[in-house]
Amino acid sequence: MLLVVLAACSGARKPAAAPATTAPVDNQTAAAIADVNQVLAGLDGVMGDLQRILVRERKITTDVTDRLRAIYTGPELLNQIDAFRADVDSGLVGYKANPGNRVTTVSRLITASPICMFAEVKRDYSPVAVGLSSKPSTLYVVLVNKTDADDPKHLNPTPWTMIYDGVQDDGTQPDDICR
Repeated sequence: MLLVVLAACSGARKPAAAPATTAPVDNQTAAAIADVNQVLAGLDGVMGDLQRILVRERKITTDVTDRLRAIYTGPELLNQIDAFRADVDSGLVGYKANPGNRVTTVSRLITASPICMFAEVKRDYSPVAVGLSSKPSTLYVVLVNKTDADDPKHLNPTPWTMIYDGVQDDGTQPDDICR
């Protein structure tokens, strides 16, 4: 399925048109978005596994960090480890007793190439959290090719890893590092 993204986007590094309710999305863009959504579902599955381990163990274990390393790379890996440490330190307030998988879907594919994808996404945390922390949010993700060193235990079912997952401090879109 990722081959569709790669074939559709090879050589093209221009931002893809955002899906809109009033204008049709071309077939290439629709296929690319569907494939990126499938990648995000795979990454969300690994995240769900690590959150279930975190809630069960009530601490960051090797199983948690192995899964974080499988889906995040670079500075984003350190950001995620820090965020989960803060969650544990706060007593995992807001987590469901048996969390499901968050659901991340592409709302706009900004850049897609065989080595880097940048997308605006909506993320639904309601399967994982309760209260205000469960409200869907708009974020940006940058996916890059995963290396063997990123996921030596093969926990990530996709060939991609996230190098960015969030928004700027002021809530705006980050720079497009895929260009």
